[in-house]
This record gives sequence, structure tokens and C-alpha cells, in this order.
Amino acid sequence: MSKNTSIGTTPQAIAAAEQALGRTLPASYVQWLLLNNGRALGALNVFPVYDAANARKTWESIQRHYHDDWQQWLENTGATGHAADALLPFAQFGTGDYYCFDYARAAPTGEAVVVLWSHETGATSEVAPDFAAFLALPGRPG
Repeated sequence: MSKNTSIGTTPQAIAAAEQALGRTLPASYVQWLLLNNGRALGALNVFPVYDAANARKTWESIQRHYHDDWQQWLENTGATGHAADALLPFAQFGTGDYYCFDYARAAPTGEAVVVLWSHETGATSEVAPDFAAFLALPGRPG
């Protein structure tokens, strides 16, 4: 018996996530999700979009993390306001730090810059100019 390892998602699931998040996801992230939704990058879990066709693998979705876990972290750290509103976490690193798309800063590609948000300070540090560059980082955690 052959096991299907294809995981990806559909444009419809991505559109539903964008509607739930109230923003358009970066194109390179969308392309990655179409092929890899629900997969990790090594030890780094990249949040998938929820897809009913693969609910078990995608229930820990970017939508759930944004509306639940992320909002709780912002409340706990007091990191609310315009700067926090521009961030969309797409992966959790370590014990509370998040990789985020920073919609306040655009890369030359027009996509949101990738930053690492510290749960201890609420500060961000730029990691890559966009998601495609993040994927190509040689020392990328995970």
C-alpha cells in the first residue's frame, strides 16, 4: 500500500485564511503553502492555513495562532498598538518568540519583511527581506 505524502492546500483555503486574518498573505508564503501546508521546516513549525481536507494536520493554523495565542502574548507583554498590529506570526521559535511578517515594512519584492519577535521585550529584529529569502537562509533555525 502506497502512502500519499502530498500535503499542500488549495487557493480556497488560503483565501479563507486571508479573510479570517483580514490581510493578504505574502505571495512566496502562499506558494509554499500550496505545496507544503502543514509541514515543518526542520524543527521549526510553520503555521498552516486551516484546510478541512486535512483538518488534523492544519488545526494549529495561522488563523488560530493569530487570534488566540498571539493575542494572549501581546496582552501578557503589553506589546499592543500600531507596531504589534502590523505583525502576523507565521511560526513559533523557542519558548514564545515568533517569526512574523511585518506589514509595516515592505521588501523590494513588495512582500512583508520577516522579523523575529521577542516575547521578553516585544522588540523585533529583521531576519529576511521576505519569506522566500527566509526559506533560503543557510543558518535558519529549524
